Amino acid sequence: MSEQELHKDIPQGSVSGEIEDVTNDAHSMISSERVHQYAEKLRSGKSFLNLILVHVATGINQYRLRQLRSQVKGDSELINLYNETEKIGALQKQSITRLEKLFKSVLKQASFWEQTAHWITVRLEQWAVESRMPVDCSIPGVLSVEADSALPEEEAWRESVVISACAFYTASEWLRHLDWSSFSIEDLEKLLGIRSPDTSITDPALFKDHEIERVATGYPILTGAQALINNQWEDGEYPYWKKLVGEGFIQHNIVRQSPSNQQIELVPGKAAWEIIQQFGPEAAYVLLIFSSYATDSEKPWEQQIRLKGTDLIRLFGWDKRTDITLGQKLKKIGNLVELVCSLSVLINNINVGANRYNVARGAMWLLEELEYSGQLALTVDAKNPSALSYEAGDPDELYIKVRPGSWTEKFLNSRDLSGKNALCQYGYLAKSTLQINPYRQRLASKLAIFLTIMSRIRQDGRYEVGTLLERLEPKELMTVVQQSKQRRSALIAQWDNALLTLHELGWQIEFDNETYPECIRPEWSLTDESEPTRTRPRNWLTLWLKAIVIIKPTVLIQEKLGSVRASNSQRTADLPTASDNLLERIPELTGAELAIALDAKGWSKAKLAKELGVDRSLITRWIKGERVIQPKHQTQIRVLLEL
Repeated sequence: MSEQELHKDIPQGSVSGEIEDVTNDAHSMISSERVHQYAEKLRSGKSFLNLILVHVATGINQYRLRQLRSQVKGDSELINLYNETEKIGALQKQSITRLEKLFKSVLKQASFWEQTAHWITVRLEQWAVESRMPVDCSIPGVLSVEADSALPEEEAWRESVVISACAFYTASEWLRHLDWSSFSIEDLEKLLGIRSPDTSITDPALFKDHEIERVATGYPILTGAQALINNQWEDGEYPYWKKLVGEGFIQHNIVRQSPSNQQIELVPGKAAWEIIQQFGPEAAYVLLIFSSYATDSEKPWEQQIRLKGTDLIRLFGWDKRTDITLGQKLKKIGNLVELVCSLSVLINNINVGANRYNVARGAMWLLEELEYSGQLALTVDAKNPSALSYEAGDPDELYIKVRPGSWTEKFLNSRDLSGKNALCQYGYLAKSTLQINPYRQRLASKLAIFLTIMSRIRQDGRYEVGTLLERLEPKELMTVVQQSKQRRSALIAQWDNALLTLHELGWQIEFDNETYPECIRPEWSLTDESEPTRTRPRNWLTLWLKAIVIIKPTVLIQEKLGSVRASNSQRTADLPTASDNLLERIPELTGAELAIALDAKGWSKAKLAKELGVDRSLITRWIKGERVIQPKHQTQIRVLLEL
């Protein structure tokens, strides 16, 4: 059924075939310029068109109900007309869009908008001249557009009445010319949003049959998560979050997306900061969920991720919350999705030896659609019982459609074996991580997010306390705790409680005997043999920040990571080192990639030099691009750094 066939007989430039009994005075006082300006006002606003489409939806639904009734044998009361009418989804954005497409050839005609504007302005002038409502604008029970708040109250009410009457007549004319024989009942229900269209099919919910899921942990995921949780943004014309990587860097900015064409534009100054202030662990949870779905495709940049808001509510444990309604929870999910999709990524690679650089910027996740779904509520004005109207109730579902950005072509490209080993890096996400309450256990949630990504990179799980805090907290925190005894005590208490939360969720936590003495360890970690009374030394802050804590994920995740590492190491060990043809098929490790790998592994240049048996200056030359990494060293580095 073509679009032309649907509305082939609709007059392209007429408002309706209704009466035109207005006074000559009203006609004569309407200038063409006024009509043209009013036509632009109607066209640029959406309320008039939306009201037409709501009337159209009501008419289509009445036809559908008549068809259903004709199919029902026996008692016609089997169809509850009130309940059936409530199902109309005409106020949903997606339903409005579907209906609008039926009449887009009409809406493209300038003559339609000019004649519509003329119809309205003539009646407004007639009302003003005669001081009474035009006869054809008095329609009992008609739905109304919201009055224009910029106009005086009386004038705004008059305009609302006339526009609403015009919308009613226009919808009637459109319905009269629809080719009803082209529609099945199923088509009508999909059009109205009563029956879910195929586009509402969503991806399976995570953690259905198990407690862990694979999740991408490449460098943009790590920096993106940090940008969402540690507030270390720099001010400027366009605020940014930046991480140096070798001779290059990765940078995040705030962007605004256009859903129609996925174009992005940088958000400047104050507007960007208003978005940044809303970031936090919950937004990072959404980023991890997107990253988990992105590992399921050979070409994630071509994959549309389709999720349901109610699935995320259950995943976060919000289904047990009674302090907010389902509709509020769905709107909160939608806001988190928009926050994550406001994050761009800029990857700058510099090759000093070749005197070349390349920069790529794009949205981390392309937001293609947020569709809220809910019931229409029929409302009655107590002062005027005949004035019926529909209002959109709270949403009961949210459909989310996003697509991974183009950065995944490099960092999540698994089209060939060597590319997958080098760039398609992933770890495992525990369901329990997403259910840590970031308001009550903020530091625990940040730790869990960061360590989920780092557990693949840092095999030994050894971290300095101060280094972790620098990665997770604002820069000014250390200055504050140095100056305030109260803040120092509060911080170490938060830290101890955060480790306890991870411990209770199955994370493996140990304390280095040499650097993390019992006098500053959490009480929950002490044995019965520990000293009953402990006093922190005077320099305990410096001691604590340099202390080493070993944090590893659950045993199950460690086993999964171990099997992946063993598999990768075996594949590397199986490579015939003397085979020039095979080596040619392995992409050369660049200096920038080596710098990233060292940073991710937590190795210094000196440590790598010692393992390879070469001078440290050679590592520096490799990273700067002044020397090419030889095939023998390429293979050794891949094994050592688990690439």
